[in-house]
Amino acid sequence: MLWRIVRFIAGLIIGVALWWTCADVWNHPLASMAQPLVHIDRRLRDCELNAVGRTIVVQPLRDTMPLANIPADQLTYNVILVIALFASNRAPFSDRNLRAFAIAFIILLLLHPIGLFVSIESTYANQLGDWSDQHYGDTAAHIWINVEVFYRLIGMFGVAFAAWWIGSADRINASPSSRT
Repeated sequence: MLWRIVRFIAGLIIGVALWWTCADVWNHPLASMAQPLVHIDRRLRDCELNAVGRTIVVQPLRDTMPLANIPADQLTYNVILVIALFASNRAPFSDRNLRAFAIAFIILLLLHPIGLFVSIESTYANQLGDWSDQHYGDTAAHIWINVEVFYRLIGMFGVAFAAWWIGSADRINASPSSRT
């Protein structure tokens, strides 16, 4: 048990270092992947997503909407948790663990654009004063803020835990003698 904690802490340190150094690099493909999602909403069709450091800037192409800054690094730090969880497994560098980790990591990365889309919608629905009031009703504003809160508090971490658990379930449920 002690070694599992040590491996988790080591994975946590590696995860923080990776996230800290790569978050702004990841924001460029993240903005590109989220762009089609944002254009689904007719209110946001006249905007372009641009990565600027750790922020995604929602840049209006016309004067029909205000500019918004989305702190994208706050939507992607669940990679730290998934790295730490897979590092805590008994054989963290086994082919099986690395394969499960790669699948889990890809799942997280593919869900980040959805989280960004939700955050953009919530920002435009709730934080831009008169523009928000004119383009979103009270019900829509409440829905978007609740979806964003759910994603940030439960969804981000739930996906990381679920991906780890599914990838590690056969080892967790196996008897101690059959573990690798």
